[in-house]
Amino acid sequence: MMFTPSATSSFSAGVVFWGLVWATLGKLNELVHFLGFKKTNPREAALRWINSHKVVTITMTEAVNYSVHGISSPLGVTFALGGTLVNIFMVTFIVPIWCRLFKLENR
Repeated sequence: MMFTPSATSSFSAGVVFWGLVWATLGKLNELVHFLGFKKTNPREAALRWINSHKVVTITMTEAVNYSVHGISSPLGVTFALGGTLVNIFMVTFIVPIWCRLFKLENR
């Protein structure tokens, strides 16, 4: 497989897009407070759920990833592959670290 500039750009765009999705999850509390819900803390609940349901989370993100971008276009597939790497990295490494940090903060 040869990586052309358009393929690497598509891969990079997938990485950045899913990075923004995960960053939004990281800032979910601030977004909810901005919308007027002062007493809720959805980020910790979402991260706890993701941490305890890793396979379901990966399956759901990949279903969204490939259903939106499709498998008929090579550039869509490389975009989705970039997102796949970010999703696997976040679910297996970063989310467990965030959950441990929340446990330390609550002590």
